Formats: sequence, C-alpha cells, structure tokens
Amino acid sequence: MATVRTGARTPKSPSVSSRLAIPAGSHFTDNGRKGRYGVAYLRSLAAHAGVALQEASPDEDIDAVDVTLKFGRASAEVQIKCTSKFKVGLGVASLHLDPAWVEKWTDSLVPVFVVLVKVPSVVSDWIDGRTASTVHRTVAFGKRFDPAVHATAMKFTRADQLKAETLYDWRDEVYAFHKSGRGGAT
Repeated sequence: MATVRTGARTPKSPSVSSRLAIPAGSHFTDNGRKGRYGVAYLRSLAAHAGVALQEASPDEDIDAVDVTLKFGRASAEVQIKCTSKFKVGLGVASLHLDPAWVEKWTDSLVPVFVVLVKVPSVVSDWIDGRTASTVHRTVAFGKRFDPAVHATAMKFTRADQLKAETLYDWRDEVYAFHKSGRGGAT
C-alpha cells in the first residue's frame, strides 16, 4: 500500500471575486445553482450511506418532492430547499411551508422528509478546493414532516443537522412507518 504525501495544508482563502461569480453555462441563475447544489449535497450523503437516490425530473415535481430515497424494502420522499438567507448559530432556522406543499405531504402514503441546505451568500465561497481535500462550506438540516406540528413552518436546530448517518435513522423511521400499518403493509 503506497502512502501519498500532499505537503502542507492550504490555508483558507478569503472571499474573492472569481469566475464562479458567473455561471460557466447560461442555463442557471444563482437560485437555480442553489437548487442543483442542494440535490447534489443530499446525493453525496446518500452515496456515502449507500442509499439509492432517484431525482424527479424538473417538470415532474408535482407532489412537492424533489427526490426519493430508496432504502431497499421501502422508500421516503424528500423536498430539498437550499438557501443563503440565515446564519447557522445557536438559534433556529425556520422554513415557511407553502400550504400546497403541506396538503400534498399530509396526503402522502409514504414518509416525507424536508432538507434545508445552507450555503454562503457568495457562490464562490460554497466550495474550497484545497491541495489535499475539497471543503464544502455548507451545512444541511433535515427532518420528517409531521402534519400535526408543521402546519405553516418547519424549524431546524443544530440537533437536526443532516449527516450521512442520519439516513440510517430515516431508514429505520420509514421501516417502522410501514410495519405499523400506516403504509398499507399488513
């Protein structure tokens, strides 16, 4: 087994104007870039946890669901929101819920989870490509939608931080949901 030495750690660079300030292609606004980044972020966590992720086509997001996580025996639906509007601290990030989303998620026959991905406000600060690593200056939060609690908003705290390990907990919740008969399995 060979050992690769990469040298000294590259210091964190301050926010500077870069080519990343403007999309390399003409297809994305900054908001569109956030949407793609949010899905990519969850996709990377799913890959790390060994969970299949199937994305809905952009025009097929009729159920207010962006992706389906396939855990093997059962699946969960996930809505992903990506924002740069709040700071992560000791407080709470609150996501306003559109009444149409709430109605669709409440009627869903499978568990629905909501993911909130927080990126820096300057696009070029999202990712820091270092010599020995790539650092995403991003954090995500996620939890299961509960119509009894989340009628107009969902609040996320540090306890809701999303990690690859979180997907194991979600798998267990999905399996328990179906075993309890709520998912129609008997």
